[in-house]
Amino acid sequence: MVSAGVLRRNQFRVLRLTPEHFRTVVIQVPLTQCIITLYKLRKVILAEQSSSTKSLAGDGRPGAPLAPWTYSNSELFELEYTEFFLKRWQFVGHVNDVVGIGDYITADIGRDNVFVVRGKDEELRAFLNVCRHRASRILEGAGTCRGVIRCPYHGWTYQFDGSLMAIPQQDDFPDIDRADYGLRAVQLEVFNGLIFIRVAGSGRSVAEQFSHTADFFEKYDVANYEQIAPSTAEIWDVNWKVAWDNYLENYHIAIGHPGLQRMLIEDSEADDLSSGVSYGIFVFKDMPSKVEEERRYQELLQHADYRLPDDLKGKWVQFGLAPNLGLDLYPEMLDLFRLVPLAPDKTMIHAAYYGHKNPTPEEMELRRLNIQINERVNEEDRQLCTRVQQGLSTYRYRPGPLSQQETTIFNFHEMLRKKLPVMSLEREPGEGLVAVENDAMQKQG
Repeated sequence: MVSAGVLRRNQFRVLRLTPEHFRTVVIQVPLTQCIITLYKLRKVILAEQSSSTKSLAGDGRPGAPLAPWTYSNSELFELEYTEFFLKRWQFVGHVNDVVGIGDYITADIGRDNVFVVRGKDEELRAFLNVCRHRASRILEGAGTCRGVIRCPYHGWTYQFDGSLMAIPQQDDFPDIDRADYGLRAVQLEVFNGLIFIRVAGSGRSVAEQFSHTADFFEKYDVANYEQIAPSTAEIWDVNWKVAWDNYLENYHIAIGHPGLQRMLIEDSEADDLSSGVSYGIFVFKDMPSKVEEERRYQELLQHADYRLPDDLKGKWVQFGLAPNLGLDLYPEMLDLFRLVPLAPDKTMIHAAYYGHKNPTPEEMELRRLNIQINERVNEEDRQLCTRVQQGLSTYRYRPGPLSQQETTIFNFHEMLRKKLPVMSLEREPGEGLVAVENDAMQKQG
């Protein structure tokens, strides 16, 4: 995704050290204070060395990307999981996936799993998918609970509102109060029919983050979509940020995606990092593609345009909701691309597909062609991202400058550095010190 928006890099006050700072004094100093002092010293050293990548943020161009160590460090991965996945809204499905009472869907966030269920009052609620007794996963996939939610391990039984209803052989649990052992609820929000959950934290709603672009979803009537194809999931041997960096920029399309290059031209773009949403709009080239399925898609596209206003006819609209959700609006359908972090070098790529009810035969063919075309794009991205992940561990590698077409990557990296300042370090902290240094830098400000 291309963007012209640039945010100024965080500025840190540099402490100039003199020999007076290093007089030998035998005192006991808290570890956190030691880390703050070492951090100040590191800033002095780095400031006086020539940087391998020139910072361009001050003149409206992107600055330095993240250091390579941030794409493989297991301690940082744990901090990221809490800050960028548990504390941020995660897409889990559509309201039309859970229409009836007792209907449920489940979703992996990472090592955590959640489920959404429609209650007897027809309200949607979301819970951590774990029994309060012995931590068994309760529900799998999607389906319908008949009257209650029952753990398959020991049979603890919950109401659709999450309250604990019954415990088999409860006499063996003296003094237990069922009111204390209901399912753990998580935050839920519905935005134009799309269901989002947030496990921890607080902050802006999904609607607030999309406030400047919500009209797109209304024009496409996303609230009334339904699932049109089975969801897919595959494992890429890459860090989640490698995959998201790739999704954010279109600089690689000309070389990495020859099919998209044959079909599309980027028409306009916009970015609002403060909201976490970026988007780009693409129009089709007049020249038909020489590849059969691409050319056939171009020829049929007009048959889905009748649903859209004139300003969106013949266009693809691509959204990114940092840090891990891509939403691609086409005249005939919507696909959603979600990153699920599994390990520092493994990410699950989850895809879901929705569209209008009662499609025409032409729209059904467009959907088939679209999925076929973008499956090839997805495989190209997997190969490209795998090459990057391999290259990041190369001896003495330092990132080169970012193109003006990669500004959204810089903005994304600045968001990461703001939340976890340890990610601004060029050199990897020692073992066991990532969280300690991050705490110290946050206190330093």
